[in-house]
Amino acid sequence: MEASAGEDKNLRRWRIAVTVTAWLLIVQSALAIFSGLVGIVLAPLADPEVMLSQLGSSVDRSSIAMFETLMRQTALLNRIQTVGSLALLVGSIGLLRRRKWGWYTVVVVHVVAAAAVFVWVMPMFEGLYRALDARNAGPMALMMSILGALAPAVVVAFLLLRPVASQFERGT
Repeated sequence: MEASAGEDKNLRRWRIAVTVTAWLLIVQSALAIFSGLVGIVLAPLADPEVMLSQLGSSVDRSSIAMFETLMRQTALLNRIQTVGSLALLVGSIGLLRRRKWGWYTVVVVHVVAAAAVFVWVMPMFEGLYRALDARNAGPMALMMSILGALAPAVVVAFLLLRPVASQFERGT
């Protein structure tokens, strides 16, 4: 009888952990959507050519071209992240409601985010670091990418834990 009471208490703690995680993901994705929309609205005001031309002769043309490319990539990344945050918001609400589709959505969004760090963001980091310190650009970009992929990897690992995943076996 006592083992059952202890099991119920442990299961309750896991349910609370999932609820707190879902709320944190809801808040995080809502804030990311808001900041992404602000970035999308303000992007036309930040024309890279105009902004970088104000630097004049203090920066050489190759650096200006690199920064223009970086700014355009960042604007595109902002749009993609906003859409991903919208998917995460929907999935997090499903996670809160203990729906299997919500669990899958949150896992897939985080796996894609972790992979995107290495496929897309790492070259951006490397280009930036190459302008600052060409010798250490590769290792620095790799370290930043590992750190950037760590948070989504931890969320996926948490959601794959048996006490967490079992809460979604009954939901549809």
